Amino acid sequence: MRVPAILAVVLLSVSSVFAQSPHGKSFKLDCSDCHSAAGWDVMRKDIKFNHNEAGFKLTGQHASVTCRACHTSLVFSDAGTECKSCHTDVHQNTLGPDCARCHTPTTWLIPNATEIHQRTRFPLIGAHQNLDCSSCHSGYSRMYFPPISVACISCHSTQYYATTSPNHIQAGFSTQCQDCHNVSGMVWAAANFDHSFFPLAGGHNIQDCYACHTKGSNFKGLSTACYSCHSADFAATTDPNHVTGGFPHDCSQCHTITNWGNATFDHGKTGFLLTAGHLNLQCAQCHASGYTNTPSTCISCHQANYQSTTNPSHTSLALSTDCSSCHTTNPGWKPATFPVHSSYYVIAGAHVSLSCDQCHNGNYNTAPATCYGCHKNDYDATNNPAHAAAGFPTDCAQCHSQTAWTPSTFDHTSFFPLTSSHNVSCSTCHINSSNFAQFSCTAACHSQAETDSHHTDVANYVYSPTSCYSCHANGTAGN
Repeated sequence: MRVPAILAVVLLSVSSVFAQSPHGKSFKLDCSDCHSAAGWDVMRKDIKFNHNEAGFKLTGQHASVTCRACHTSLVFSDAGTECKSCHTDVHQNTLGPDCARCHTPTTWLIPNATEIHQRTRFPLIGAHQNLDCSSCHSGYSRMYFPPISVACISCHSTQYYATTSPNHIQAGFSTQCQDCHNVSGMVWAAANFDHSFFPLAGGHNIQDCYACHTKGSNFKGLSTACYSCHSADFAATTDPNHVTGGFPHDCSQCHTITNWGNATFDHGKTGFLLTAGHLNLQCAQCHASGYTNTPSTCISCHQANYQSTTNPSHTSLALSTDCSSCHTTNPGWKPATFPVHSSYYVIAGAHVSLSCDQCHNGNYNTAPATCYGCHKNDYDATNNPAHAAAGFPTDCAQCHSQTAWTPSTFDHTSFFPLTSSHNVSCSTCHINSSNFAQFSCTAACHSQAETDSHHTDVANYVYSPTSCYSCHANGTAGN
């Protein structure tokens, strides 16, 4: 019984010397790496060969399969490293030969199909994330995934043609669904139609298309003019009444889409600019009879103010009814000017810088029109010379000017012409500075007049301090 066994060993030994390895010419491993003298069968746990060095790591389920599951012949190099070498392409070459794009050696099942889909031409976002593969891929049950269109209409044509609110066909809406619908949203009704030709902002930021578009309309040809939608608001408005006021139909001239109620009106375009006190008035205060043919003159609104004013009385002075000639639009009519003051009293010189109250003291009806009327106290208090004692005229303008109270001038000619040697200072003759009515010819100049030879032949000559003046009234020698 031992002879055949020994013979087999001998024969094998001889054949191993003279025969080629059954694993192919390129196989360089020693037989003992896998086989043993105890038997030619290979026990996987005894194999010394490291399969990772062959360029194909045995991971996942590949680590537990038998060698023959992949190596169908003893020539190990004939086994391919591509998945399709061992695995039939159930997808019928619709997804390409690289199984590893979706599958792993751990399990043939795909736990992250959605993540993988994100790397395709059609990432799954919005409501598409929750769809079953068969919703789009009709061959899913057969694992058949030929390329399909990524255009929305390819899946949603039914919805497009069936939609009546609004009717997409009649409205001529684009078949590019994403132009209006949000592909990132979870609801198909969340639209993002590009309404930039008429911005939906402010009060127009509404979700109900039919607020402007009548149901059943084709959504084309709708006017963008405010009045086309707001004609009822225009007709119903009474404060102010737009119809009787003849207001323009271009609502944007006064209203904004942000706040319809907070309207503005460029009153300057009417030729009557609203300033100061006019800014805070209600429209009806001026437009009580409507907004057309409203007069723009001050007196048309302020006739009662004109007639009731008594300080000064506008009617008795017959002042101009052009209020703007004196007043501004400031509240209370103040400050006011009086450009016709020269018609009553010319203001010049130092009077220009005076405030009205310095002369009028709050009462514009009793102000005197003469210098003395304001300057009586100055006249009475002056003692150099003493105007009252000297009997000076109360017409201050004879000596004083409006430019300055001093220096003053005095026409001495009517009393005694100051000619020749008489052109001296006032105090030379007027020795009493408190009373210029007193004067003396002898005090400084003619002290020896009584012995003058010219006077010896003068009949009835009686000398006194002012006796010279009785004969020399003109400052020259008399007869």
